[in-house]
Amino acid sequence: MQNYHLLVPYHELKPVKSQSLTDKLSLRDNLVVHGDNLKALKALLPYYHGKVKCIYLDPPYNTGNEGWVYNDNVSSPMIQEWLGKVVDREDLTRDDKWLCMMLPRLKLLREMLAPDGIMAISIDDNEVSHLGTLLDEVFPADNRLAIAPWKAEPSGGKQKRGLRIGHEYLLIYHNGDDSSISREELSTGELNLQDEIGKYRKGRELRKWGQGSLRSDRPESWFQLTAPDGTKVWPFRNDGKEGRWRWGKTGKMKDAVLNPGLLHWEKCLFDDGVKVAGQSERWVPFEKVRDKRRSFGWSTWLDSFGFNSDGTREIKEIFGEKVFETVKPTELLKWLISLHTDDDAIVFDATAGSGTTGHAVLALNKEDGGNRHFVLIQLDEETPEDSLARAAGFKYVHEITTERIRRVIKGVPNAKEEALRKGLAAC
Repeated sequence: MQNYHLLVPYHELKPVKSQSLTDKLSLRDNLVVHGDNLKALKALLPYYHGKVKCIYLDPPYNTGNEGWVYNDNVSSPMIQEWLGKVVDREDLTRDDKWLCMMLPRLKLLREMLAPDGIMAISIDDNEVSHLGTLLDEVFPADNRLAIAPWKAEPSGGKQKRGLRIGHEYLLIYHNGDDSSISREELSTGELNLQDEIGKYRKGRELRKWGQGSLRSDRPESWFQLTAPDGTKVWPFRNDGKEGRWRWGKTGKMKDAVLNPGLLHWEKCLFDDGVKVAGQSERWVPFEKVRDKRRSFGWSTWLDSFGFNSDGTREIKEIFGEKVFETVKPTELLKWLISLHTDDDAIVFDATAGSGTTGHAVLALNKEDGGNRHFVLIQLDEETPEDSLARAAGFKYVHEITTERIRRVIKGVPNAKEEALRKGLAAC
């Protein structure tokens, strides 16, 4: 079982043009992949090995009421006995099956992660201790960032006996390098500068740094701004290469393009020996921060990031009815994705369900001008008793998961949020 992920054969992924919103199909665009997530992960591995910055999983919680089936065809005689049987509350091997199902998927997902990537998994009390032990094995235990409780039911849930819990958990791990995780910063200094609007402090530089900072990485983020002396400024990197701004023209930079005075400007040198157009320095813009206290970090007590009822409301808003059970709210997923500082991050969800993760990626890009991309994998809704269920699974994926993404991109006329009404057009 430890090495079963190595034995899973590679499969070819076949794009379905009729389901695409673009004319040119690519496995490096926003994707919704239909099929068994173990096979899909192995098929995606050559394209995404070591590149994914954020992974989210919402697996079966193994309550005994979900009707999930163990279907990994491991050669062990004991495991062969498990195949095709629904896991219910009376199953004494329920925990064993669940752990054996999770292990190869977690190992493949870790291979997808970039060195500074993070993985988060939703779970409740049924398997939280087992999952923590399993993740400590897949990752070193030192890579655990948090077991963050999420307040899922403000009323405390529906327990008939004992304590009414009302919360679930997010187990969050990094892949060895935690330098790209948003840090809690309660105080960011005095507002020591002033312009015609009022006091401000110099914030982050608006040129993109590090990985993905070349013009070729995001051509639409290569455009000119106007410096205080009228100079036309382009986002050249310190090494003289053509770079890019952190955001595109239609995102957070929109107002600055029209009014460069909204930015703080400084003359900065290129690297030693580097000149561009004969100059060894150039104007560089920075954000103007106008609040003394600015928190862009995170707390591990998640009591203000939406409830299960918010996820249900969102799915009803999009489809007009409740077409999916146990929908996570987009606010929770936006919070998770924002833990990583890369606004060009590739985001994976191997148990996509109704497509909340894809929705959250599009919404976050709309809010901050990011260029994140998602890969969603949704399992077949297949049961051993119904040979036609594979076709039903295909219908399920494209009528709910993909259809939700399609609708939020194009716009949901009855949505409360203006951005969603207009549509979260994919970047």
